[in-house]
Amino acid sequence: MKTAIISDIHGNLPGLELVLEEIGSRNVDRIVCLGDLVEGGDDSEMIVSIIRDQKIATVQGNHDLINDLHLSDQTRKWLVDLPEELVEGDCLFTHVSPRERKKSLKNKIEAWNAFSDRAFKICFIGHTHMPLLFGDRNEEFGESKDYPVDEGIFSLDHTDRYIVSFGAIGYPRAGGEFIRYGIWDTETNSVEFVRMEGPLLEL
Repeated sequence: MKTAIISDIHGNLPGLELVLEEIGSRNVDRIVCLGDLVEGGDDSEMIVSIIRDQKIATVQGNHDLINDLHLSDQTRKWLVDLPEELVEGDCLFTHVSPRERKKSLKNKIEAWNAFSDRAFKICFIGHTHMPLLFGDRNEEFGESKDYPVDEGIFSLDHTDRYIVSFGAIGYPRAGGEFIRYGIWDTETNSVEFVRMEGPLLEL
């Protein structure tokens, strides 16, 4: 199965439309969204409508739960009712972190803590707005393996465990001025980091 994974749209409608069009050309089986659909750009209501109408599996981001936007009651309820995580066998989809203590997962020490807390094989996270790839197996105690990633395909080791962040559609925090998403291919046991030039939010 090929799964396209998007995250951190933050009301960036032109960015989402561009990514969905690109995904449509990639022969994927489904799309999963890792949260933070709203707050940032002017089109939060429309973003939720698109994600909901296309029945894209979605987890709740911190901005989806707490924001000061004027949203319709239907949209607000849909966002509040989103699950914090989706579990499929030994795969986990979540927004901030698989840990109960939702600390931003941006470094190899916090990734090591997450590996220690949960027994997933692969975990996909949002929230960081940057491409990241951590492996459980590492020679240094107390640290996970931090793989340098930007774009392209990375083959996964069947004997290791991974935490993956593909980046954001709304705006980047690192990795250049790019819109980002990713593809997880279970047949080839690989993840592809995709970066695109396109409209980003001005913050």
